[in-house]
Amino acid sequence: MTLSSALNSNPRFEPVRLAAQHLRSLRAIDLAPKLGRGIPRWPSHPHLIIDPTIVHETAGYYCQNLSMPEHIGCHVDAPAHTVADKMNQTIETFDVDHLIAEAVVYDFSERDWAPGDVLTASDIESYERQHGVSVGRGEIALINFGWLKRHWRRDAQAQWYARNSPGMNEELVLLFKERRVRAVGADTIACEAALIDGVSTGSMPGHHLHWLPNGILILECVANLELVSRRCLFVALPLPIEHGSGSPLRPIAYC
Repeated sequence: MTLSSALNSNPRFEPVRLAAQHLRSLRAIDLAPKLGRGIPRWPSHPHLIIDPTIVHETAGYYCQNLSMPEHIGCHVDAPAHTVADKMNQTIETFDVDHLIAEAVVYDFSERDWAPGDVLTASDIESYERQHGVSVGRGEIALINFGWLKRHWRRDAQAQWYARNSPGMNEELVLLFKERRVRAVGADTIACEAALIDGVSTGSMPGHHLHWLPNGILILECVANLELVSRRCLFVALPLPIEHGSGSPLRPIAYC
């Protein structure tokens, strides 16, 4: 036996080896839309700017300059984003593995959603009875309206997605809070907010009343949920932005 093989056979490394083998046996699904010029953004947020600042022709190598808000593409909202007395709960204060957890995908993409429509607690409970799955304490709830797949675009009409969406009623927001989930996400730009022409039809109770004020993070613009099984391992790592109100994400679903 060589020194290398002897070292690598150390039983202390077996849990790491088994975990890596198991992950490789699962299907990995990218849950982030590609970051590119012209993607939808919350109307009051800055634009995403990608500038090819350094190129091979002039510098001998290639490097782009990025300018973006913390809330662009698939991203996470921290409590400090909307709760003034939670400025001590910015994104870098959460454990690095906070968004590594089991997740349940609630797929309502078959419905013909219109801007302002709302998903209810009864809808979720009926889905759970039908499919035999429910989100629990310490897990992540992911709602697929089919909205991003239908309406995400990068042309002159891109902002329609950002100004219009279905959402969730307060009873459902409370249900997830009472389940003590660690995060709630959706394929819309403001998760529970039902929007019509840029105006929320309700109070955004997840952002202002029940989720962020209680340390439940919010995930927005989550893509490709139609490809994910109803229960999966969700893995996402926010950037450690100092005093961050949130962070762009590139989540992976293993299923």
